[in-house]
Amino acid sequence: MELRRLRYFLTLADELNFRRAAEKLNIAQSPLSQQIRKLEEEVGVRLFDRSNRHVALTHAGQIFLVEARAVLARSREAVERARSAAEGHAGMLKVGYLTSMTDERFSRAMTAFREECPEVDLALFDLVPEAILAALRDRVIDVGFIRAPFRDEQLLSQRIWQEKLMVALPKNHWLAGRPGLAPKYLADETFIMVPDHGSMGLNEVIRTMCLNAGFTPRRRIEANQMQAAIWLVHIGFGISVVPSSLQGLHRDNVVYQPIEGSPSVSAYMVWRKDNHSTVVARFREIVNQQVKRKR
Repeated sequence: MELRRLRYFLTLADELNFRRAAEKLNIAQSPLSQQIRKLEEEVGVRLFDRSNRHVALTHAGQIFLVEARAVLARSREAVERARSAAEGHAGMLKVGYLTSMTDERFSRAMTAFREECPEVDLALFDLVPEAILAALRDRVIDVGFIRAPFRDEQLLSQRIWQEKLMVALPKNHWLAGRPGLAPKYLADETFIMVPDHGSMGLNEVIRTMCLNAGFTPRRRIEANQMQAAIWLVHIGFGISVVPSSLQGLHRDNVVYQPIEGSPSVSAYMVWRKDNHSTVVARFREIVNQQVKRKR
């Protein structure tokens, strides 16, 4: 069924006059009458009662009018959504992230994307680093956020920010609030760390910092994710050296202390090399805009 005939039908239904309807459609009366007749043949019922002086919808025409308006509305919506999708403003976006990266920059980027692209359906996945990379390879997610460079021919990455390390301490710890906390003061502490295979290089940065201060962390407790490490600090099991963005993860009994001469760690945005989605491209653009803004 041609949408053009539906538009002719709706115009005639509104005007109930062939001359006025034809003028409104900018066509002659004869082609309009022919198209209405063909529409009635296609539907299989009379849609209008008409005489020389009178045009009215039949009962079937009244029912058809409701459906025709809905069809045309849906067709316009489909066109608008297709155009919006082509511009990266509609569709679906699946994002994998680390809880430890959900600081002001990440939150600002997600909020800006939501405001600019409200028609995009979002799915967010809180994952460990190796799961983010696996989900990208398996096309479970479209974009991921991790903390270390990696090698993978299927994926592309971009460093989006750098940040210093801090120490998460119980509030009553003797180092809490100490100005100028040097790494050497941590020599006798119990370090709470994520497993090496899941740290994506962070543990090596921490060990190098400690070695440069003249010691190797001797006592260690493992937590599967950084938020779990912060909980263990909260209950007094030890201290944890974490990226500064983790300060957004609040626990009543935890304070975060800057480290003198702290090394920097990087945050990366990752996506599949073969993902040419305009939604992903627009998301990456917005992330770059927002992380460059001053706080």
